[in-house]
Amino acid sequence: MLTAGEVMSPSVLTVPQYWSLKQLIEFFDQHKINGAPVMGESGNLVGVVSLSDILKFDSSAHSINENPSTQYYYNNMDGASPEQLGLVGGDVHTQHQVSEIMTPQVVSVDASTPLTKVAALMCKNKIHRVFVTSDNELNGVLSTLDILNRV
Repeated sequence: MLTAGEVMSPSVLTVPQYWSLKQLIEFFDQHKINGAPVMGESGNLVGVVSLSDILKFDSSAHSINENPSTQYYYNNMDGASPEQLGLVGGDVHTQHQVSEIMTPQVVSVDASTPLTKVAALMCKNKIHRVFVTSDNELNGVLSTLDILNRV
């Protein structure tokens, strides 16, 4: 039976909680990713942030229903880049930090966790990635695409 440790990506790009949203968007765009774990000042895992968090932040300033393009991108963002979503270059993004929009509840598993349990956990929590940790230290990330590529 496959385990999280066998399928995870061991190289994980992380972001600090004090970054501005502008820095985060540029980072996502540069690395062609749509989410990352958030690290605290002492190097501990404190949350997770994704493009959907940025879109939720942006839509909170004005009703998502008043902006059809935001609604369209929000509904169809899977695999879209920050540039495609029109998030690169926004001024409001310089005034807010990652810590304001991140999800502080981190869903993590041990490397020995069977892939079937990881998939069930992802479905239950409606998430697309879990972090593989040991003693609160980040060892890797496991996404829905990683699982699909292995089964």
